[in-house]
Amino acid sequence: MSNMAQQWEAMQRTMWRVPGSDALQDNVRCFWKIQDRILYITKNFADGWFERRHVGSHAALEAAQRMCNARTGVDLAQELQEWGSGAFQRVMADGLACQQLAAAFVGALSDKQENEPQQAGTKTLYHAEAA
Repeated sequence: MSNMAQQWEAMQRTMWRVPGSDALQDNVRCFWKIQDRILYITKNFADGWFERRHVGSHAALEAAQRMCNARTGVDLAQELQEWGSGAFQRVMADGLACQQLAAAFVGALSDKQENEPQQAGTKTLYHAEAA
């Protein structure tokens, strides 16, 4: 039997075949709590992203309809500027949400976390009337 195989078996006996091992139970519990936090954080991030995209698509449609009905070039430019402003605000909100997501991941992996999952700043700013 090779030295590598013996080391592998020794590790298995130490980590996985010790019934009632408090260390093993703590490691398993910690692993799955972290997984749960990460899923919770990721869901909140995704929900915020989809909400901003949903608002953006409706705002773009409304802006396009107003641009089609614009009577002057100035009116058209104003509608386009308002649409662009809202789109920029949502892109900035996406960036902030990404920063919050990264911070929440780091927090979930640290030992300083409470037992309850932490939210990743799901309430970010976005312009509801412009895309």
